[in-house]
Amino acid sequence: MGTNRRYPREPPPDSRRRHCWVMRTARERGPWPGLILDWRRTSSGEWQARVVYVPDLRRPESVEGWFAAANLRPLDPKA
Repeated sequence: MGTNRRYPREPPPDSRRRHCWVMRTARERGPWPGLILDWRRTSSGEWQARVVYVPDLRRPESVEGWFAAANLRPLDPKA
């Protein structure tokens, strides 16, 4: 399949990195540890990531949702 010259496809932000911090949701502020499962572009051209994260480390449940790239931070493997 060829490239689209009219609408070039940019890769998602740091697509090789999968571990992240979810900094905020629609209701709460993080950070929470997360794992990026997929990327998509919105109709406005912004990137979103589908992330599974654990909002409360004391409870064994995870949440999955789509987040704007601005609400995610990469996990620093050196920290």
